Amino acid sequence: GLGYKVDALAVNGGTLFVGGLFTEAGGTPANYIAKWDGSQWSALGAGLNNYVNTMAASGTNLYAGGLFTEAGGQAASHVAKWDGSQWSPLGDGVNDRVWGSAIDGSTVYFGGNFTQAGGLTANRIAAWDGTGWSTLGSGLDGVVFPVVLTGGYIYVGGGFTAAGSKPSYYFARYSPPTPSLRAVGDLD
Repeated sequence: GLGYKVDALAVNGGTLFVGGLFTEAGGTPANYIAKWDGSQWSALGAGLNNYVNTMAASGTNLYAGGLFTEAGGQAASHVAKWDGSQWSPLGDGVNDRVWGSAIDGSTVYFGGNFTQAGGLTANRIAAWDGTGWSTLGSGLDGVVFPVVLTGGYIYVGGGFTAAGSKPSYYFARYSPPTPSLRAVGDLD
């Protein structure tokens, strides 16, 4: 088992990742995050320096969010990526705790208490596309906990009463903009 409570689970192939408020997994040191391969626990490098609240996996990448400020011994402000061998920060990260995440291809959506992502104003929700941060409208007026993607929409729940400029009590849906298409041969 684990040394203390688990708040986040993610599956990637045949590997189960767990995150939470523990520092050991199956008797092996594992700082707040570990993986189970079906027969044994192992750490993800040096791990993180504080609580993990959410994880999302895609391909060989695992994204974590929480209360931590370091991943693998380097600065990582509340969000980080594990590529199977090492940790890396997601730009400048976000300025407060992350509670929820969801992934769509190479874009990861994070929700939480934060009001900035990568230096941008991002009221409690933002997207990381692998190279930079973007905002989702004007965000929400209170904390975001779960984040789910389905049917082309992003759904969030939490302690908010407005999403953008619209009343939205504790639940909201966001429709990401569709990229504009250009005709073949259109050069302007």
